[in-house]
Amino acid sequence: MSIRTPGRILRVDLAEESVESVPVPDEWRRRYVGGKGLGARYLYEELDAGTDPLGPDNVLLFLLGPVSGLLPGDSRYAAVTKSPLTGVFLDSYAGGQFPDRLAGALSDHVGILVTGAASSPVRLVVEDDDATVEPASTWGEDAATTAEAFPEAAVACVGPAGEHEVAYATIASDGGDHHAGRGGAGAVMGSKRLKAVVVRGDPPAGLAALREEYADRYREDSTGQWLRSSGTVETVDFANAVGALSTRGWQETEFEGAGDVGIDAVRDSARERDYEGDDERGFRIDTEEGETIPRGATAMSLGAGLGIDEFDAVAALGETCNRLGVDLISAGSAVAWAVRANQEGLISVTRWPTASTPPGTATAVPTSSRRSRRWSYPPTTLGAPRAWRWRTRPATGAPATVARGPSSARCSTAAGAPAGRPGPSRTNRTSGRSCGPSSSTTSWATCSRTSARSGWTPSASTPRATSKPSASASGR
Repeated sequence: MSIRTPGRILRVDLAEESVESVPVPDEWRRRYVGGKGLGARYLYEELDAGTDPLGPDNVLLFLLGPVSGLLPGDSRYAAVTKSPLTGVFLDSYAGGQFPDRLAGALSDHVGILVTGAASSPVRLVVEDDDATVEPASTWGEDAATTAEAFPEAAVACVGPAGEHEVAYATIASDGGDHHAGRGGAGAVMGSKRLKAVVVRGDPPAGLAALREEYADRYREDSTGQWLRSSGTVETVDFANAVGALSTRGWQETEFEGAGDVGIDAVRDSARERDYEGDDERGFRIDTEEGETIPRGATAMSLGAGLGIDEFDAVAALGETCNRLGVDLISAGSAVAWAVRANQEGLISVTRWPTASTPPGTATAVPTSSRRSRRWSYPPTTLGAPRAWRWRTRPATGAPATVARGPSSARCSTAAGAPAGRPGPSRTNRTSGRSCGPSSSTTSWATCSRTSARSGWTPSASTPRATSKPSASASGR
């Protein structure tokens, strides 16, 4: 097979359920090559300055580079859109099988441009330089369950967070092992009612000799050796050693429990290594939430960032974020902020939400009282620290309404972070799970782990936990 020489882009209009292959202007190809450069030009051409990031006029691009899928280290695609989190240009990246197989399925195309919004949940099936829009049967399911529905394909999808337009929702690929994680590309995808992009086809062939030479040199290079040895997980120990590890919401820069959630803890808990080609990469860990591959950001944001030194709890929190399709760095930062605001007396939770709590019913209000400065954990952070504006839109595609209130129980779920635009306040269909803690006295870590597994009905009298999670509280 010849090397990819793409000169076209698939333009998908979800409102019309139409797909068109259109040429990329030659000048653009020469000037921007591919990836985020080309994506920036498309956004410039397609969007007005005031375009709503979660409106149908925003576009979402899945873009490849000229050697995507051909060389080790270039297994990446770029998700390019206008960010609902920042309101400006967003380019977010993910690796794994999805970009390789997307490059193989689109030998004549640089990627996919998605515009409009479907009236009901759909998926986009890509094969042989073409695509079809089909009804989505996995709407409401998490990222892992959605990927499992297409074992013969590579899948990039949104989880419940993206479906409900959480401002830092991700696009998850390979069952949640990889994410286009920052900036809320998953929220844009969810706003378009696009559950998944399903790619059928093999990675591209070509450059075999160069690929083998490149792989051999990469293995011998210090970067390749570092990835096989520890990868990004080692950054936890390094950041702690130099005093740059965000701890308890940046209140401190060293974490006394870094060794309990760092590389040694990962190696001790790993069931097996993850592989990319012939090379060992991540560490596969079994948790109550499912199999996960913890990265350095997991221990940094959900471990040190929240003051949690229980590795099992941190790994389970990471997998919960992966399945929900929420950026775990943003989630951890939001939760750390909420915890600190609670301890400083800036907010006071007056009522815990339930699945039937209507939108607009505040569960957290500002207060002038000063609380203890102890680092304490509420049993859930579903009581948002302030009112959040969101769209409520039923799965049938009825017109969206705008309400103001706290993040709903369905949307924040175990990620524990207040969501920018959750959806209707009702029970999460993710594998039949509900949101919230199973016990009124357990720590936030336990609540986040158990909420994705068991139903709950918190009451107004639900007490707040005021101690650091213990081994028993986190389920070890």
